Amino acid sequence: MLEIRYYVKQILNFPTLSVDLQTLSLDALWFDALLTKRKENLTPIFEKPIDSLTNINSNLNIKATHAILAYVLFDPDSKIPEIDIKKLRTYLLETIPALCALVNPYTEWMKDAERAEELVRSLFHTLDLLPANETKSYFEDRFRSIDSRERIRILEQTKMAQERAKEILRQMKQKEEEEAASKYNRE
Repeated sequence: MLEIRYYVKQILNFPTLSVDLQTLSLDALWFDALLTKRKENLTPIFEKPIDSLTNINSNLNIKATHAILAYVLFDPDSKIPEIDIKKLRTYLLETIPALCALVNPYTEWMKDAERAEELVRSLFHTLDLLPANETKSYFEDRFRSIDSRERIRILEQTKMAQERAKEILRQMKQKEEEEAASKYNRE
């Protein structure tokens, strides 16, 4: 494997004008990509054609992200080792739609280096791949620091904590007012 910056650069330099997303068949894309990598007879990696999954096929963000990932994974110079097809399938069908809901439009992957790195790291995290010159702990730490899903989770936790703090302050103020009223009535 190469350093992470190689794969990030690939995403940033993705040839968008070479891909017609309207006519792109994800089944053909992944079949061809896997065939070039594995050099053996393949069975389709999806139980049913991915092109028939309307929420994926009609969403250009998801289709474009598939094209970007195929470009990164199956570049002959990428030095990515054999990958687990089941993990790849799960990533493509579950993680990519979730990421595309947060990073929209797909061109954000290619315009923002941090988003490109997030995409690469999320893929490598799922496939248990480690870029050159990185330890597992550094990889995990960096991935968590740029992960949009993690960022949103932390923001939601912070918002809930702030709401709890406001509620506690409100209850304390109400209690103080009740005590003050009680003292006033006794005097």
